[in-house]
Amino acid sequence: MKKELLFAFAAFFFMSLSAITGVYALEKEEMEKIVQEKSIDFAKDGSNETVQLKGITIKEESNFFKELSLEVKNEADKTNTIPLEGGYKPTLETVDINGDQIKEIFITVFTNKKLSKATYYLYSVSKGNVEEIALPETPSISSQFKPDYKAELSISGQKTYLFNLYSKKDTYEKLGLYHNGQLNEPTELIVQPFSPLTVITYHEKPALKGKQKISGIAPVDTIAFLETIWTKTKKGWKLEKMTMKEISHHGQ
Repeated sequence: MKKELLFAFAAFFFMSLSAITGVYALEKEEMEKIVQEKSIDFAKDGSNETVQLKGITIKEESNFFKELSLEVKNEADKTNTIPLEGGYKPTLETVDINGDQIKEIFITVFTNKKLSKATYYLYSVSKGNVEEIALPETPSISSQFKPDYKAELSISGQKTYLFNLYSKKDTYEKLGLYHNGQLNEPTELIVQPFSPLTVITYHEKPALKGKQKISGIAPVDTIAFLETIWTKTKKGWKLEKMTMKEISHHGQ
């Protein structure tokens, strides 16, 4: 009986040791990286802040960051650390987004491997404090398929676009969206959020340019892209320009 207990104890001990070693090995595979670092005089007073975009990644998938954070430290060693959502290919850039000669921090974090979707952040730095700036909201859009293989999209109740989707007739009929050109049931288009949202110069002023994909019955059923340009004012974001770029489907 003592031998049996001894063997059982030994087996339990080595199993526990193996599990602990495995957990430790997994922990060791995690690495904290400084993705980007900048030294910036935000206040234009001769003192710089150190800005770091940090992330925790794992060896098996070094392109993915399970955790991200923005850290801003001034010369008095006051540190602000802001947690961000994890993701792929995080980037940090500084831009004077409102034209007041003081730069802001703009961060992009992609949420999928294809780098087709992303989360965006905008921050101001003042007197050792870091504050998030709300980004422009996507325009208010209503849309619907129409009879005879058409679709209508209205932006903010002001501008309306009509898409001729006759080239997709066979596909839509097979999938049951239409029957002999008549809609089987009311169906809306798919409007994606901004992707990408980028910093540009518009009429010699800093601006943000957003691109939204417009799809039909599935995300891969691309119909058009809506591009909008926004400038920052004291009252908020101003929509400067809106362009709809329809994808040609002729011959398909």
